[in-house]
Amino acid sequence: MEKEEIMKKYVCTPSRVAVIGASPKADRPVFRVMNYLAGAGFVLFPVNPGYEGEEILGRGCVARLSSLEEKVDVAALFLSAKMQDAIAEDLKKLSYKPVVWFQPGAENDSLAGVLETEGYTVVRSDCMMAAHMNECP
Repeated sequence: MEKEEIMKKYVCTPSRVAVIGASPKADRPVFRVMNYLAGAGFVLFPVNPGYEGEEILGRGCVARLSSLEEKVDVAALFLSAKMQDAIAEDLKKLSYKPVVWFQPGAENDSLAGVLETEGYTVVRSDCMMAAHMNECP
């Protein structure tokens, strides 16, 4: 799937986004992005084992992507590359393949390459909030 199609289907049209590395701390970039996306109509699913069972922006947080009971369109990574070891295995547990979006600071060319080889659509080093603000009418 090309970037233009991803933008149209999942960014300019609010989608269902798993936020991996979600945080309830207002000073964190991930919180600001989540707050913006929620205000723009996106349905967010916070994922972070450190906040499992807590609410982040009114949504219950789960420990792992594979723990979500609903399908998501996009899995947005807000974790540094050194904390992404379990992501590929967790993605494989899903019965579908969401777009995997590497936010700035979460770049991981090795994992992105593996995921692309396995048929995932990958967006590298782009911010969903900035993409929505700058590219959507």
